[in-house]
Amino acid sequence: MKVSFIVPAYNAAHTLATCLRSVIQQNYPSHDLEVLTINDGSTDKTSEVLQRLALPNNIQIYTHPDNRGLAAARNTGIRHAKGDLLIFLDADMEIPPNFIQEHLKFHQREQVIGVLSAIIPAPDCVYDKYQRYLYESRRGALKYPLAKPLPYHVFLFNCTSVKKSALDSVGFFDENITHYGGEDTDYAYRLWQAFPHGLYYAPAVRVVHHHCRSIGQALQNIESFGKNVVPYLIKKNPELGNLFGNICKKCLSYGKHYFQNTICDLFGANPVRHFLRFLYYIVPYPVSNQLVRMLIASALFKGLSQRNRNTDD
Repeated sequence: MKVSFIVPAYNAAHTLATCLRSVIQQNYPSHDLEVLTINDGSTDKTSEVLQRLALPNNIQIYTHPDNRGLAAARNTGIRHAKGDLLIFLDADMEIPPNFIQEHLKFHQREQVIGVLSAIIPAPDCVYDKYQRYLYESRRGALKYPLAKPLPYHVFLFNCTSVKKSALDSVGFFDENITHYGGEDTDYAYRLWQAFPHGLYYAPAVRVVHHHCRSIGQALQNIESFGKNVVPYLIKKNPELGNLFGNICKKCLSYGKHYFQNTICDLFGANPVRHFLRFLYYIVPYPVSNQLVRMLIASALFKGLSQRNRNTDD
């Protein structure tokens, strides 16, 4: 099977070389492998890194003059990919040499159209309570039985393989989503609609994540997600309201407006968030996991509240 890696890179100068080296070192015939790296308008030294690396001929570089977002970068890769299997790999990931072979074991089954890898932290990651929540708690794909299809909302595209035939039937990522988050959920939902039993998790394929976000950075992203992406996703697919309702069901409404301003303002208020943050720092792990979930919900409420004050959508 011919394999195409799609590696979007935006300001990835510190991790891109490690990522690409891990792809080059795959135990797979090079003539059946291509790597499409998309420099999505980076403003750091990503371009210099790409020029400095001694890249083999099967690595192709595409450049967006301006930053267009993750969805657009992935779409550029999809348009140029010639493989039967497409692997979406974020530029801060380092994959093991047997990555392709392990994914192909899943794809030998006809019903499998997408495979998600396991993620582990880089050795130099500051392994605090938030990192333990990310990597040790039962969340995401870990909540579901092994060897069973995954629901769409836990299927991400950061180190993921998908059959090209499935992508052809679903189309491209939504380039209207340019802020943090949401493009994965939207695309996975469309894949799941077309192939409801086709998404799987490969826990034995362990990928090293070299971007260690602090809880503060993560909450800023969640707030932006609530403000800029969630309303668009629900307006596009109202049925996704149930997904986000698992986190903040009292904030979701299906009347004239999607969100109830009072509820969002209350739970996203700064005093509430500061109090939760204080509790997070003083309680031990794993009790802190509950505080992380509450902080995520509060950041989401905060983003929704900001959206409500700026628009009637």
